[in-house]
Amino acid sequence: MITARTILLGGLVLIGLSCNGFSQVSDDAKNAFSAAAVTADDPFIPTDQLAILVKPMTKDELRTEAQAWFGLLREKGDQIARARLGVKAVNEAVNEAVSEVEAAAEQAAAENEATVDDSTVEPPAADTTAASPGNQADVAVEAEVAKQVEKKEILLESVNELQDERTALSDRLEVVLTSLEKKGGDVEEYRMYVAAVSGIELDTSDAQAAWRGFIGWLTSKEGGQRWGWNLAKFVTILLVTSIIAKFVAKMINWLLDRKVRLSRLAERLIANSIKNVVFVIGLAVALTALEIDITPIVAAIGATGLVVGLALQGTLSNFASGLMILVNRPFDVGNVVCAGGITGTVDKMNLVSTTFRTFDNQTIHVPNNEIWNKVITNITANENRRVDMEFGISYENDFEQAEKIILQVVNEHDLVLNDPEPVVVTHELADSSVKIVCRPWAKTSDWWKVKTDVTRAVKRQFDSAGISIPYPQTDVHVHQK
Repeated sequence: MITARTILLGGLVLIGLSCNGFSQVSDDAKNAFSAAAVTADDPFIPTDQLAILVKPMTKDELRTEAQAWFGLLREKGDQIARARLGVKAVNEAVNEAVSEVEAAAEQAAAENEATVDDSTVEPPAADTTAASPGNQADVAVEAEVAKQVEKKEILLESVNELQDERTALSDRLEVVLTSLEKKGGDVEEYRMYVAAVSGIELDTSDAQAAWRGFIGWLTSKEGGQRWGWNLAKFVTILLVTSIIAKFVAKMINWLLDRKVRLSRLAERLIANSIKNVVFVIGLAVALTALEIDITPIVAAIGATGLVVGLALQGTLSNFASGLMILVNRPFDVGNVVCAGGITGTVDKMNLVSTTFRTFDNQTIHVPNNEIWNKVITNITANENRRVDMEFGISYENDFEQAEKIILQVVNEHDLVLNDPEPVVVTHELADSSVKIVCRPWAKTSDWWKVKTDVTRAVKRQFDSAGISIPYPQTDVHVHQK
């Protein structure tokens, strides 16, 4: 039992050393770190006040301040290390004591078995095992183990508090480093150290310590509560940004429609672009709420811009073509267009491609470069449109009668316009038929209905009048000598 008790005493001494000065840095260390510093006198000064204090300082003064705060952070790290070593010492002492108790119990059981097997030894007259020195030692060790477990609980609580204090010191050091960096100071080593020692530390070999560490971090002001609040701010900023972006897009649409009168494609594109810019700005603000430094991200985007530009030359060409389409406005949303080898209704457009919806309900995305570099036919750009039809009759039929029938059918249709007047005239004597051209005018939206209605009505009237529409035919004349 001497070894176990010796280890326990050693653990107690280590615990006492680690518990000394948990809540604050020792006075000697504080005086050493802040000998020439101004802001490090109060290790828990609010960060907004600290930012005001360090702003007018020179680079040399900020180096002194950074060194002082770094010293406080380093001392706090030493305290955490000593506390964690104290926990390990308690664990080793408790394990040793438990092993001693188990070994004593096994030895006592072996002695009892030997006594029972020895038939020459008479059983004792009275039970004196409860008062034996071995049992008294076991009880003492078990009491000491319970005491050390209680000490461990206190020590684990102190570790959590120390980690919170270290996080607070890291925040204040970061304020000083940010000001120093803006004035040309080198802060890389400081930040590397902060990144190395920050965060929650869990000893997976000790389930109790790991669980208590996690729960302590989750409920601490500088741990779980802080990150929970940061996450809530992140989500709130994104939601508010989304609402603001939609509102701004609607306002831009309204202004462009009422004041500038651009095409609907341009209005949508400008509004969506501004909406995306607002959302990206809101996302950057939201990331800062999560304490994420977006400066490296912005720098990486700028550094890769040239490479991306070279790799996306085709996309940049489509971008330029999209701008030309928006400026020249050859079509708009809802127009029926023949462009880029596609005939369909313009659905939407961005600076890279244009989306068409065909008449059989297919959605086709055409690169803007394919559209701008080829012929663009806007079928529905004008209000009125001429309906071109051609009818062929047999040479044996009366073409003047056929002209009158066609003209009558056209004039009786409600959707045919009177101005310009419809034209019906015989214009070609073809190989197999006499061809009569019919060219009425109609609203662009009624073009298809007028074409089909007139064609069907003319066929009925020709059948009633006995006018035939001949098949292509060839007359072959054979001469014999």
